[in-house]
Amino acid sequence: MIVAKHRILQVFAITYAPGKANAARFDEVARLLGIDAETVEVIVNENVGVQ
Repeated sequence: MIVAKHRILQVFAITYAPGKANAARFDEVARLLGIDAETVEVIVNENVGVQ
């Protein structure tokens, strides 16, 4: 499945919750979009610089 980078970043942004670990957010985005969490992590780190 092809998912646009901006869509991954949008979904990542809406998964924010105080105290929620980024790894949990990567997993949630991956599940919602049907892609792997490693891809989400790479895209987010390249574009947002989340550590």
